[in-house]
Amino acid sequence: MPTVQISLLPGRTPEKKEELIKNVTQAIADTLQIPKDRVHILLYEIPKENIAHGGVPLSKKVDRSP
Repeated sequence: MPTVQISLLPGRTPEKKEELIKNVTQAIADTLQIPKDRVHILLYEIPKENIAHGGVPLSKKVDRSP
């Protein structure tokens, strides 16, 4: 029984998280040729202050996304 853990920043809608779970589950089931009900997905939302790049928390970095 595959278990996948996905860490991401908070802020996605429940619909987006459901889409992610569905797509990842399908990819694993197809690749391993197993039923989808054997796949477990765990989403962990990690606050920006608990993630750092280069010694700087993401909460202190400037968002440069378009």
